[in-house]
Amino acid sequence: MGQLSGKRVLITGGAGGIGLETGRAFLKEGCEVILTDINEQGLREAAQRLASDKVHTFVNDVTKFDEVEALGRRIQSEIGFVDILVNNAGIGASGEIKDMTIEEWKRLIDINIWGVIHFVKVFMPPMVERRSGHIVNLSSGQAFFPVPTWGAYAATKFFVAGFSEALHYEAARFNIKVTTVFPYVVNSPFYSAINPETFGGKMVVKLVPYYAVSPEKTGRIIVRAVKKGKKYEMHHPLNAMNYYFNRLFPLVTEGTGIALAWALTRRKGEKES
Repeated sequence: MGQLSGKRVLITGGAGGIGLETGRAFLKEGCEVILTDINEQGLREAAQRLASDKVHTFVNDVTKFDEVEALGRRIQSEIGFVDILVNNAGIGASGEIKDMTIEEWKRLIDINIWGVIHFVKVFMPPMVERRSGHIVNLSSGQAFFPVPTWGAYAATKFFVAGFSEALHYEAARFNIKVTTVFPYVVNSPFYSAINPETFGGKMVVKLVPYYAVSPEKTGRIIVRAVKKGKKYEMHHPLNAMNYYFNRLFPLVTEGTGIALAWALTRRKGEKES
């Protein structure tokens, strides 16, 4: 997209973490930023932290299409059209697939999948009419290598990757860019709701601050990807490595996956069957 100054950006899940810092990065480019989130208090705090008259906040539940439609009408009426949509809202879940409850699956799918669909459905048509726009969808590095005990989450991010790939091709004739971002581990509030049951899983989450990328850097990376009009943003060298390594050395990947599954699912005192 090149020059971003004056562009209007809508970011879901904007109350904290990647969403908030992506908003900050767009503000520095001279953009007008709209943050949405289900967390009303978090949005107020986000607006205070950004401290700009170019920031607007709206409480919204991404899982409810009627709310997203109403939001679209309100933004169009009160602020104007959206140039850049960033589908950032998402949640994680840790646990073996066999143990995931239907309720946990539904919550993951409602937020991570339906949330993306709802916002594209509402905010893409005006872009088509104007023959201009940019959609950014956040997938995950787990779309390249789904970590054992994160399979349900990885499945939703596989969807986002496939959805974005097809949308990229379909949107091109309307001069709309689509960028898929594959975040590596980001040190954000995302992990505060994750409570693994095994020692291995707990250690992975506990050590996140020591090996993760900051949300501030992630926000800057996303903005840079939009400026360059990139189809993919790998976010971290390890994601790019996983993408190619898994295809070139499938047997090594197989062994790594099995070893990780053993380490992350093993419970104290558990015997092999």
